Amino acid sequence: MADEQPTSSSDLGSPDVSPPDLERVITTLRQRVERRRRDGGYPPGLEADLDGHFTRVTGDRPATPSFLLAELEQAVEELDNFEYRRDSISTQSRLPGGSRLHRAIAKGVGRQIQGVLEQTQDQSHRVAHTISLMSRATNMLADAYDTRVIQQLDDLQLQLAQEQRQLQQLVIRLSEVAARVPGAGIDAWYEAEAFNAHFRGDAHAIAGRYRDLATRFAGCGPVLDIGFGRGEFLDLLREIDVDAFGIEAEPSLVEWARSRGLKADVGRAVEYLGELDDDALGGLVMIQVIEHLSPQHVIDVVRLAAAKVRPGGRVVVETVNPMSLYTYAHAFWVDPDHVRPVHPNYLGFLFAEAGFASVERVDRSPVPADESLELLPGDDELSKRLNANFDRINGLLFGPQDYAIVATR
Repeated sequence: MADEQPTSSSDLGSPDVSPPDLERVITTLRQRVERRRRDGGYPPGLEADLDGHFTRVTGDRPATPSFLLAELEQAVEELDNFEYRRDSISTQSRLPGGSRLHRAIAKGVGRQIQGVLEQTQDQSHRVAHTISLMSRATNMLADAYDTRVIQQLDDLQLQLAQEQRQLQQLVIRLSEVAARVPGAGIDAWYEAEAFNAHFRGDAHAIAGRYRDLATRFAGCGPVLDIGFGRGEFLDLLREIDVDAFGIEAEPSLVEWARSRGLKADVGRAVEYLGELDDDALGGLVMIQVIEHLSPQHVIDVVRLAAAKVRPGGRVVVETVNPMSLYTYAHAFWVDPDHVRPVHPNYLGFLFAEAGFASVERVDRSPVPADESLELLPGDDELSKRLNANFDRINGLLFGPQDYAIVATR
């Protein structure tokens, strides 16, 4: 404003001369603010806006304990230093001679209330002393509480660190134990496709081996292929117009199957079947998969198959034949992910007990003839007896490498 004059150092107080007069500074600032308000120097609602901004910036925070304790100590000090005064009793009067009368009355009243004032003053000091003791006790309790809490936090941190070390040691031991269990999951650096191509043959050869099993699902859609691998069986079902989809635990296999137009999802046998509605499937197939499952999961899969495959539907499970010792030397233990072989008699028993209407065993993958024992020529009695024994040995050593259980719901 044009009519405002700068405040000199004598107005506000110079630090080089004497301490500033704060009352005078505050009065000067209030006058300036009031003058600008009257002159319209502030826009309407400025103070409300400033208050709102201040609230948003600072927020409504409760006072800290240290701040409250400081206020309490200040209040106790003021209460302790408070003194009642009698000089506020007026002795002035407008009546003639009234002042003398007022002084006489005040003197008399003063003597009467002196005792009351002294007692009140003493009570005030006692109240201040009591509050001071309460404040000190509160501080002591707070300090003791903080000390206990900090100690407890330190103890808890040490305990957590110790338990974490124990947990890490336990995880290491469990990993070592799990690594020694046959069929435990492995983290192979080689590609699954390379393994399948080397030990199972190319996809075209595999498709030729399983075409007869695929025809068992004619009119049984939808069919779920658990552990579809490279998707050969899904391709066979698509060729005969059977609605089918598959699940695999390895996401890369699922993505590869989808890129070829097959319906596939990530999942494991027991968990995936458990989430399906009852009678949701027309068929279920597991090709060289059940030997990868734990004994309990084998039982669970058969039970779930009975619930999820509708009446008239079909289940086909092909696996390595443990009744042929040839398979142990040439097939079963080649795959490090195998858990244990499943005997055909036991698997057939499970499907029958689960309520399937018919359970059929189909022997598959015969051993090449040139690898089994050759029979002796001739019809003499000795040759016949030897050949009969050779047949028994061939059946035990060189029986079919695989078998399939075909169960109709």
